[in-house]
Amino acid sequence: MADQFTAALDDAEEAHARYAEQLGLIEDRTPFAAESLPDTRVAVRVNDDLLQEVASHILTRAGHVSVTDKRGAGKTHFRELVYDALSEGPRSDEFAIARIREVESITTRRLYTRLLDELNAYDALDIPETYPRATDEVRQVVEDVAEQLEAADLTCIVQVDQLEDAARNTRTFEQLLAGLQSIGDLGETGPAFILFLFGTPEAGDRLDELRETLSSRLVAKDRSLERFEFAETEELIARWLAWARGEEYTEGYLSDPYTASAIRTIVERSDGTPRSIRQECYHAYRAGAQQFAAGDGVEITNETIETYA
Repeated sequence: MADQFTAALDDAEEAHARYAEQLGLIEDRTPFAAESLPDTRVAVRVNDDLLQEVASHILTRAGHVSVTDKRGAGKTHFRELVYDALSEGPRSDEFAIARIREVESITTRRLYTRLLDELNAYDALDIPETYPRATDEVRQVVEDVAEQLEAADLTCIVQVDQLEDAARNTRTFEQLLAGLQSIGDLGETGPAFILFLFGTPEAGDRLDELRETLSSRLVAKDRSLERFEFAETEELIARWLAWARGEEYTEGYLSDPYTASAIRTIVERSDGTPRSIRQECYHAYRAGAQQFAAGDGVEITNETIETYA
């Protein structure tokens, strides 16, 4: 006889398999289960206004941008949209892009060297193979690269992720912000480097506290991302189901077996962020599988969620 948890595994596997077959899903494609999007086509198109604003600031080199929002709000997806367009899109030859990640133990010098390492991929730039030991001397190298960027008519976007990781330690955050301000000041006719910063509101508050000058140079400061309402949630469900069936999503693709009452309940239970919405959609799907296993129907309603989720 199987132990209690093995029995639970077997029951869940059978319930999910039977429900997936009923819905016409491809084997091993469970909708809403993945934290990261399995395909870009699953993403709902939102934040058009903010994308337009960021595009304007980048094109005119008007100043630096920070996007600060709670975890799960969609910062990663927004950042990737911009990164993919600037690095691989039809206008990628106008830009250089450097991604600075894992900043929890960064120093000013390490920020400079990571920036140079990222820019080493661009043939138009002459990046030395080794860097000086002194921080000020490495900054001199960055200054030279700024001149090269301007001569090549390239705008460099410096994406810095998860500022909150560095903000936990005041000394580390001060080191990071000092380097960012130094980089952001380079350029003759405008910024050679456009800072594109991502973090939580708490990190934004710490930036204001520790570096007022840098904060004042953010032309778009503490921008937040759109929340999902009924229409966005319905579209997200339809997109995930299309992916799980191996079908192409088109406008009007049905969100069955999710009913309107279920979608309203999902929105009400969530905080409106894409992550929270996706998690509630998954719990509703799991509830639907349990309901179907109990012989109570295929449709996911608000009663399904309240009874089985």
